[in-house]
Formats: sequence, structure tokens, C-alpha cells
Amino acid sequence: MEIVRAAVEATMRRPKPDWETMNALFHPDHEFLPRDVGLVGGSVRGAQGYREWLTSWSETMDTVEVKLAEVTEIDHERVLAVTPTRFRGRQSGAETEQRIAAVVTVREGKVVRTELFQSPKQALEAAGLSE
Repeated sequence: MEIVRAAVEATMRRPKPDWETMNALFHPDHEFLPRDVGLVGGSVRGAQGYREWLTSWSETMDTVEVKLAEVTEIDHERVLAVTPTRFRGRQSGAETEQRIAAVVTVREGKVVRTELFQSPKQALEAAGLSE
């Protein structure tokens, strides 16, 4: 759980993510599945792909406030991370607040997969559990 906590905090750091910590904690072939996976055409793979997605997402948002509220072990490889998030679209000005959840998989001390969901309930259901 500590690896996930440190990885999520490094990813959320503003004004820009802590790339050095992320490089140390994420596997080079890390697979990222954003909530809008259908819009981006599938998962994002590798450090470069994840970095490009994070940079692109940050560029579309005027304000981003993300806090790590909860880290819970699902099983020996997976962790649920819940992040209350507030953001405002740069062009639209629309503000949104949401409790985004991620199922994060760790193997051999590295984050190998991160899958985002609209809510903790959806994340737990995808992991085969109920809230």
C-alpha cells in the first residue's frame, strides 16, 4: 500500500507530477486505463505514454485539485486508491467534483497497472468486490 500511496502522491503533485519518483515506482511497461478509455482509444502503455496522457489532461484543465483520501488493500497485488478531485475545464469553464477511484496493481515492487473509475463502487465491482 505504501508504494501505491507514494506513486499516487507523486502523480498528483502540482504544478507538475514528480517524474523522478514516478520513474522509480512505475514499471517501464505500466498500463494506464483512464476513465475515458473509449475516447482515447484504449489503454496507455509505458512511461512515455502515461506521461503524455498526464500532460495532455493537465493542459485541458484550468484548475486541478486532487487529494489522496483512501488507500485500501484489495488483495495481495491490488490496491484501491480514492481521490476526491475538483477540476475546471480550460475552455468550458465547467467545474466538476468527483471521488475518482483507481484499482492499482503492484508486482515486484512496481506499479504495473492503473485503472480509473467514476466511483469507488465501480472500482470495487470491477475488482470483483462490493463496497
